[in-house]
Amino acid sequence: MSHLSTLINSISKDGYDFSTGSRMLPESSVRRPLKRGIASRGFNFLTRTLLGSKLQDHQCGFKAFAREPLFRILDSIHDQHWFWDTELLVRAQRAGYRVKEFPVRWEHEGATTVNMKRDVIGMGSQILRLWWEFRQAKT
Repeated sequence: MSHLSTLINSISKDGYDFSTGSRMLPESSVRRPLKRGIASRGFNFLTRTLLGSKLQDHQCGFKAFAREPLFRILDSIHDQHWFWDTELLVRAQRAGYRVKEFPVRWEHEGATTVNMKRDVIGMGSQILRLWWEFRQAKT
C-alpha cells in the first residue's frame, strides 16, 4: 500500500490513462520463488516480443485506470481470466493511451492459485490469440 499514492496520482495528477506497478524494473524490490520469477520473465518477454508492448511487467496486480479510456477498451477484451489485464495494457498502448509503469516493493506470501502448467499454457495461448488477432487486423 506504500505505492498507492503513486498509483492514484499517475492518473489524477500526472495525466496518465493507465498506471501499473512493476516488479521487473531495476528499481523494484522483489522476493519470490525462482520458478515463479522465471515464468513471469518468460511471459513478459513473449508479450513484449509478440505483442509489441513497451511494459516490463504486465501481471503485477497493482493497477489504476482512468474511467473513459478504460471503458473505451473494455469491450474489446476477450480474456476473462489471468490474461485480461495484459490484454488491457497491450490494447491501451496500441490505442495510443499513456501508460505509466513504476517500480514496486513486492514479496511473495502464502499460497497461490496459480497452476504453473495449466496457467503457463493458457496464458501462452492467449498471447498467440492476441498476436493472431493483431496480425489479421493488418491484412
